[in-house]
Amino acid sequence: MYKLLMGILLIINLVTVNAKTIYLSRHAEKVGDGSKDPALTEQGQERANNLAKMLSTAKIEHIYSTNYRRTQLTAKPLADFLGIEVKIYNPRDLNAFAEILKQQQGNAWVVGHSNTTPMLTYLLSDQATFSLDEVDFDNLFQVVFGEEKTTLNVLKSLPTQATQTLSQFKPLTTNYFEGDLTFDMLFKGEKVGQSIHQFRQEQDTYELKELTQIERMGIDATIQVTVNANDLAPKQLSMKGHVGAPVDISLNWQKNQVTGHTDMQRELFKKQGRIDLDTSFPEGTLERTSSIMLAHLLPVKPSVELLIQWFNGYDGSTKLVNVIYHGEEKITVPAGTFDTYKIEYSGGAPSQYYWIDKKAPKLVKIKVIHSPWSYELSDIDLNL
Repeated sequence: MYKLLMGILLIINLVTVNAKTIYLSRHAEKVGDGSKDPALTEQGQERANNLAKMLSTAKIEHIYSTNYRRTQLTAKPLADFLGIEVKIYNPRDLNAFAEILKQQQGNAWVVGHSNTTPMLTYLLSDQATFSLDEVDFDNLFQVVFGEEKTTLNVLKSLPTQATQTLSQFKPLTTNYFEGDLTFDMLFKGEKVGQSIHQFRQEQDTYELKELTQIERMGIDATIQVTVNANDLAPKQLSMKGHVGAPVDISLNWQKNQVTGHTDMQRELFKKQGRIDLDTSFPEGTLERTSSIMLAHLLPVKPSVELLIQWFNGYDGSTKLVNVIYHGEEKITVPAGTFDTYKIEYSGGAPSQYYWIDKKAPKLVKIKVIHSPWSYELSDIDLNL
């Protein structure tokens, strides 16, 4: 598979030899030392070297990086090989930089960040793309400027998760409960809203509802999800209300086929307006909201990561998500003090930490990684 990915890149290069091509990637894996300007990890350096090998035949004439060590170290192997100076660009003015790239002659490679690369790709290609998570390092965007149209391709650098398969698992149905959990929504430690998670069971289905209100941000929305109780396979999803703008989502599943529509305001580099769906997904694909609300049903083990694929009804995208066990921890939230085990949903764009009560399995806290957002359990009303 790795050779195939490399081959795809070489073939595209040959086909587009007379067209200008711009490659865009996020920096490689960085050291998690808490500093504002970390270097690359050993795996990150390996990826930077692999990118240099992949792009060595792409006729790159310009290499750009932001003024950070992680981006400059990612660009360095190719720059050294080609004898090209790495130029620094301002990631806070992507519109101006995109115009420079469009007017410039010759192929280029731009190394950026998870929050800049998708937007710059959109500005160059005028085509919707997807969010990059904190764990997404292997996506390489290729924008080809042809005589009649601009083409966007998504390639993979090594090492990659592209060859991983979906793990099969049985949910811990004995952990399911009926009732309501109320969470305080915190932004930078300050309560700004409330989210209520409701759990009901109707014969062989779980009926889930999330009601979220953040007045200052114009958020007042209700999400309803129905999933199969045996394997958490989605059956229905709807969302109504406002998330800064009106929301209208209605989706239905027949086995692995989902039909319906999703209409809401999204990030600028994603497809806007109403998206009509009639798409099939691999067997075992879960729905995003239910995967979060039912995190306490996943059979996560200390020594084994669980790999799931979920579907995001907000924009119609799918993601491979690693569920990782991070040990036990006693935490205090407004609802009380709990002995919990901590897991991570890695790759969900955004990745999140979950603390789950060990005694009576339920979500107690959620923390969005590298973000000021968190949820803390404030009230419990179970149907006992």
